[in-house]
Amino acid sequence: MTQIRRMFLLSIMIISVIGNQSMSCTYRRNIKHKLIAHCENQGFTSVPRNLSRDINELLLSNNLIRKLQNDSFVHYAKMEILILSKNLISEIQEDAFAGLHLLKVLKVNDNLIYITILPKGVFGHLIYLIDLDISRNNKPLNKNTTFVYPDGAFSTLRSLQNLSIDLFMFPEFGAGFSSLQNLTVLKFVRCYLRNSSGFRLLNSTFKHFSSNLKEVYISGCRHFFLLEDGLLEFFPQLKILDLSESYVHLYQALRILHPFQNKNMSVINFHHISDSSINEDDYPYSVVITVELIKYLRTICIEALDLSKTGIVDYQQNSLFSFEHPACFKTFIISANRLPATTTYSNQVYNFFINAINMKVYDCSYLTIDYAHPVYINVYHTEDFYHFPKSTKYFQIPPRWDINYSLPASIEFLRFTHIQIAPSSAHIICTNTSLKYLDVSFGVYQRYPDLAEDCGKQLEYLDISGIPVAFITFPSIFLPKLSILKMTNARIDQIVLKGKKWMSFRAPELREVDISFNSIWTLGETTSFEQPHITHLNMSNNLFRTIPTFVTKLQKLEFLDLSNNLITSIDDNVRLWLDKMVHSNRFPILNLDNNAFICSCDTLDFLQWFENTNVTFYNGGNYTCIMSKNKQQIRLREVSNNTKKYFADCKATVWLYVGIALVASAFGIFVPLSLLYNYRWNIILYMYRKVRRVVEKNLHENYMYDAYVSYEDRSVAWIQKFLLPKIEDDWGLKVFLHDRDLLPGDLTADAKAESIQQSRHVVFIITEHFTEGKWGRFEIERAKYEKYTTNLRKIIVILQNIRIKDIPDEIVNISNDVCFIEMALDENETGNRTDNQSHWLKLKSLLYLS
Repeated sequence: MTQIRRMFLLSIMIISVIGNQSMSCTYRRNIKHKLIAHCENQGFTSVPRNLSRDINELLLSNNLIRKLQNDSFVHYAKMEILILSKNLISEIQEDAFAGLHLLKVLKVNDNLIYITILPKGVFGHLIYLIDLDISRNNKPLNKNTTFVYPDGAFSTLRSLQNLSIDLFMFPEFGAGFSSLQNLTVLKFVRCYLRNSSGFRLLNSTFKHFSSNLKEVYISGCRHFFLLEDGLLEFFPQLKILDLSESYVHLYQALRILHPFQNKNMSVINFHHISDSSINEDDYPYSVVITVELIKYLRTICIEALDLSKTGIVDYQQNSLFSFEHPACFKTFIISANRLPATTTYSNQVYNFFINAINMKVYDCSYLTIDYAHPVYINVYHTEDFYHFPKSTKYFQIPPRWDINYSLPASIEFLRFTHIQIAPSSAHIICTNTSLKYLDVSFGVYQRYPDLAEDCGKQLEYLDISGIPVAFITFPSIFLPKLSILKMTNARIDQIVLKGKKWMSFRAPELREVDISFNSIWTLGETTSFEQPHITHLNMSNNLFRTIPTFVTKLQKLEFLDLSNNLITSIDDNVRLWLDKMVHSNRFPILNLDNNAFICSCDTLDFLQWFENTNVTFYNGGNYTCIMSKNKQQIRLREVSNNTKKYFADCKATVWLYVGIALVASAFGIFVPLSLLYNYRWNIILYMYRKVRRVVEKNLHENYMYDAYVSYEDRSVAWIQKFLLPKIEDDWGLKVFLHDRDLLPGDLTADAKAESIQQSRHVVFIITEHFTEGKWGRFEIERAKYEKYTTNLRKIIVILQNIRIKDIPDEIVNISNDVCFIEMALDENETGNRTDNQSHWLKLKSLLYLS
């Protein structure tokens, strides 16, 4: 029996070894020509022992290893980096790391290790270890008792410089940590601290750590807890203090800075240390900076200070911007607070900028209100700020004041996005500036900020989104290095409507332009895209029905985004240009997601081109189109692959139109010339109506009404007295009026939508009170939908006693597709009867001729 048991265990071991050997690791050399073994995501349950003995780095993350046994790495004596992150390790035997005498980096984070039971000598073999990450491991079983960190296990790491670990409630770091005299970085990655059971982080918590410590990170503690004021007194040489995302409140954070008075520090990161969940008498949600609160901070020579989202609502004279060493600053971030229009102390800000002669990054964004999704700058990597998404939800406050900024010559990054302080004007003065990045988007200004000529000399990135372009006051500035321009939500459509130029500044190096979310339906002659180097153009989320032809001038274009528009097909000129780009070995990517493509005989050329072109479409060209016959939505690729199947009768339809035209012409020849002359208009309209019905019958287009009339109560009398007698009695057309034709009990919205769908035309009678009605905007939006997606012929707008500027924006935005007629509300007011008759004749022609 014993023999059988031994054989069984031996077979399991053999299978395990064979299983691990069957899993493959890949090798590569780093820039120093040292060998790296990539064994990630291979399902290993133990450390593979058959790897090359020359490996310098072993990556074993994302496997299924549960236990590190003794001598697991004894064959890899040359290894310097070992990554064991994201396994299932819960046990490490005392000699697991035997043989790794040269190891410098060890990462066992994101496992199931309960560090209090680590063997005392588990790290004894790692005499040269510099970086240890043992964070994100098991939580303590009891949160209300002292958590004793195993100082005996850590005390052997005398070369350790960087330690990443978790911070538990009631932490106790024993005397063994005093052996870590080379430790310079202490990072608490996951934090379980909270204000419960009388807990506070004591002055004595870190007394056994080396006084040589340079960086302390206590971040991510998402529950309020208390700090004693002398917590950091054991770290006189501290250069980086990071409490970001730890809810300690700004009051406590400022008080623990007293050991660093009149010293130099690299970074103080207090991002989001006050939170709305903290609102007590001693720690209020709304923070007012006083001279007493700032007395330690203002004396420190700081290179980078982050006070974003700290609950600041105001500050006293000689407090927030009254630093004793402003020349030390390189980065200052104070965004996402609720600072008011602090006009009383604006001189402090002005003097601060004058003296901050080495400042490179200043961010004063998202002020006065709490924004839903603000975008923060990383205080350690401010160079990564070029491609931020935008939070567009904001509320306007009436303008009240002026502000001046005199920028230091060293400034490179300036951000004032989403400021609702609402100055009537802002003046930005530059002298020999290094300004590369300027973001003044989504602010509230009476007039766009004035920039001196020098401000644009080095500018590479400009974001003026969210500000109507009519307010821009510096279009003539020469921007020789501008590479990226963002103008989203800038109401460019209003400038286009007026036929004005909206982009006339000089930027010869411009490469990326974003004009999305501007309700643009055409650009016409208002665009000056003469910049030869544009590679990325974003025109998404507008109202384009075709691809603007000016893009064919952009010979270096690499990406064109026209998603979320109303494009039905691509015309010949643009198709030809795209094919030429491909043949010239330029492969622009075209994004046409969520457009209104139509598959019909009229778009057959486009469908055939789409099937055969080598143009690269974003998302693989997985678009849909609406079939003209049955209005069904179908994959565009499916239709383009089978055009013969879907459009076999296209030629027959053409002959149908030709036959109808010949019949109409023959009939006209035999009508007596005198009758034709005397009743020419009536005859033409009558014949057209008959022909149209034949065509509609063959094309399965059946209308219940000739016109759907939308109006407000003031127009009822005019409709009864003038409109209905003309249209229904004289002209013989059928009109839908909701007061007359809507059946009791019908759901109003559904009934109106169905009636619009069943109408050949829609007539809007617009007065100055039209948009005050309950259903006006609904009927406009429904008419637009039917116009762009179905067989609605015309949208006719009768203007009555209304000025052009008071026409509803919903009508203005589709003005290219609307027929306008001006008529008096009372025909007795019409001075020229001939003009009045011409208006009625125009309406009659529009209703008959589709």
